[in-house]
Amino acid sequence: MATEINSAGIKFPNNTQAETLQQYNEIWVYSGSKWSVTNGGRCCYWTIPTGITSVKFEIVSGGGPGGASGGDYDIGVGGNGGNYASKVMRKSASCFNNGCGYRICAAGSSSCSCCCRCGVNCRHGCKSYVQGRGLSNFCAQGGMGGSTPFDIMSGCYNCYIGNTQCNKGQYNAGWINCYCNEATFGGDIEYRGTSGSMKKSVSCCQHTFTVAGQATGPLGGGHGGASGKDWCTGNLACCSAHALWPGGGGAGHGTGSRNACWGSFGNGGVAKVTYT
Repeated sequence: MATEINSAGIKFPNNTQAETLQQYNEIWVYSGSKWSVTNGGRCCYWTIPTGITSVKFEIVSGGGPGGASGGDYDIGVGGNGGNYASKVMRKSASCFNNGCGYRICAAGSSSCSCCCRCGVNCRHGCKSYVQGRGLSNFCAQGGMGGSTPFDIMSGCYNCYIGNTQCNKGQYNAGWINCYCNEATFGGDIEYRGTSGSMKKSVSCCQHTFTVAGQATGPLGGGHGGASGKDWCTGNLACCSAHALWPGGGGAGHGTGSRNACWGSFGNGGVAKVTYT
């Protein structure tokens, strides 16, 4: 079949009506130091160009740090992934006009988790947000930090499986109390990041693993990093299983010695603007 080529260089069969293609523009906001715990995030101020009729904001928050090895020298759970939110706005008197300005901030990386002395979920990931006309508290909270068990030493075949709907997990050893938090605010659509997890099986020393959560939704994806090492002799290394970007949770840490250690940091977030 013969084809025709339109001005955009796209081929259409003869007698096929070619619709006018809509031109979209994109802006991405994030820190270039996203592979470092020193990533402090990135903010910018954006002014809507003349003639724009539609704007879509998308944000992913930072992931939570992995849990530290606790006072009983057990295993910290991987941190939760960052959360996603989006908001679409059309040009109007109550929403935005030419020249409106917006402050756009992408989350930085979290700190490494605290060691032995802090309570459950002592630190979390950082938030991403956008501020400006037509938005009301448009924000994605950081992923929750991985839990650390303090009350008992776990035995073999213990595990923690997270729940993305409420950030509540289930330990089969009855270790820990978790709580719900609001993941996002002010958007049209949201995706909650996946939770971290851990397990011990067969050999308490050699079959010990901790898994970090990951951001989900259009700007997330992939699987959280996992770490496994000989818990009795080699320990789980500090800052092992680097957090994925954007919004990946940090790996939890575990040790069978008295030298407890931090879990690794959660990675930073990102913001995207699409306008036409």
